[in-house]
Amino acid sequence: MTITKVLAVYRVSPRLLVGEAEDGTVVDLSLKELQEGGHRLSAAAWKDLVEAYRLFTCQAPRRERAQRARSVHPQRPPARD
Repeated sequence: MTITKVLAVYRVSPRLLVGEAEDGTVVDLSLKELQEGGHRLSAAAWKDLVEAYRLFTCQAPRRERAQRARSVHPQRPPARD
């Protein structure tokens, strides 16, 4: 089965993906079930997972904002005695 559209991603343990299959059925699968069941993601669904839902990023969005803030307003080095 090919999942053509990602409808929602629940960030619970395990992560749960709700998507729409080619035939219009709505499915909910964990990432493990997605892999073990031989299901595939269309290019658009894969792009949604990576870009819109940020499922496979290496940093949480909050951390990214904090890092950007530090780069805009760098901390001063400690004063020497």
